[in-house]
Amino acid sequence: MIYELRTYQLAVGGLPEYLEVARTKILPGVAEYGLKPVGFWHTEIGPLNEVVHLWAYADLNERQEKWGKWARDPRRGEVMAKLRGIIISQSNKILSPTDFSAMK
Repeated sequence: MIYELRTYQLAVGGLPEYLEVARTKILPGVAEYGLKPVGFWHTEIGPLNEVVHLWAYADLNERQEKWGKWARDPRRGEVMAKLRGIIISQSNKILSPTDFSAMK
């Protein structure tokens, strides 16, 4: 199992529109390809105007396959056109669980 942490920095005032597009377009669209976030948050303390998603996959191949299908979906282009002026930056991290039982 691997996890992907996606962090988006948004333009000031862009959070409500981003969340609406995520709720009505992104999450239903990616769900058709078997993608569902483990968590979906926005910050209230710390760096503001930030959205964080956590996704889980069996492995990198599953991640690539599912996001690849969404990347070819024509709705993705429509979503990106709506968010182009809202998303300032994006950071993705692949996280692997630590197995403490193997450590002595």
